[in-house]
Amino acid sequence: MKSLLISLVIFASLPCLGKTIEIMSYNVENLFDIAHDEGKNDWTFLPKKLKGKKEACDKVKSSYRKKECHETDWDKDNLEVKIENITKMVRRDDKLPNILALSEIENENVIAQLAKYIGYKKYTVSDSPDKRGIDLAILWNETDEVKFVSKKEHVLKGEYFKERPSRNILEVEFLIGKKEKLTIFVNHWPSLGNPTETRLIAANTLAKRTKEILKKDKSHNIMAVGDFNTIDENYPHPFKSVLYKDELYTDLHTSFKDDKSISWNVKNQMAPGTYFYGRGMTWNLLDRMFYTKNLLDKKGLEIDIPSYQIYSPSFATKTYEYRSKGKYLYGSSIKGAPFRAEHNSTSNKRAGYSDHFPLIVNLKY
Repeated sequence: MKSLLISLVIFASLPCLGKTIEIMSYNVENLFDIAHDEGKNDWTFLPKKLKGKKEACDKVKSSYRKKECHETDWDKDNLEVKIENITKMVRRDDKLPNILALSEIENENVIAQLAKYIGYKKYTVSDSPDKRGIDLAILWNETDEVKFVSKKEHVLKGEYFKERPSRNILEVEFLIGKKEKLTIFVNHWPSLGNPTETRLIAANTLAKRTKEILKKDKSHNIMAVGDFNTIDENYPHPFKSVLYKDELYTDLHTSFKDDKSISWNVKNQMAPGTYFYGRGMTWNLLDRMFYTKNLLDKKGLEIDIPSYQIYSPSFATKTYEYRSKGKYLYGSSIKGAPFRAEHNSTSNKRAGYSDHFPLIVNLKY
């Protein structure tokens, strides 16, 4: 009995082990405020009654985008529903991720509204030259375990971007558990409608900055998250030819799938992708989490591979039906596709969530 009491006293005096922080990355599909940003083509996501909207929509060249611009009536009620539905996705079991990385947000104004509603007191937003005003954000709550250190932005440069500027890469450094350095890069690379070369520039921009950080401090922990808009058919492939070169980054999804300690049932229950391409009835992993190898060196901060998930709760999914007559896929359907946003709706049930599922992982220290 005496030896048991001594053991309990010794155990109680040891430092607390096995702490974790949760990181979520989420493309929220067009979170815009209801005010026009001068110099930005944000007219689609504005109230119909706003002065100048009709004239701006008339100038849109694409017939599809012109119709979308005229028909979308993005007002206060729509924005409130959008924020409520994002909150439902992010706040799980009444808890928030320690660090939330978002893409497809418009500006600091709308993030301030989201942060206040959702329960975050700290946030930082990029200021990209993207013509639509699409940006990136990171939200967190400052604690002894998560402390903000610094923020930088990296502009994608090249001839192509002079006429078609894209989103910056947002870099934010944190101090985790008082001594572990963690830098997170939030990405939203040029869409698949742009040449592969544009995503190669984004990959090289990310890789160059990552190498700069690691050259100064090999123990610095780095993750790159977000919407990379990259598929297997891209060539040269931005991941294989740049990010994976010299083992700079590792893809967390691949690590999860290759981990033999995780059962086949667990892997098989996860959604097959983060984005569903209806026209081809195919799944894509446009959203990724990459990490540097020191997050698996068993020293300090460690990535918890089994905790990784593509978060696809049933309320945020729908059955997608292929309705293009005359096509061989006509009449086919698939369950569990993302319940994409219906921006004209003011009903939480009908407004949807996003055309992307979020990614989640824990870091242990």
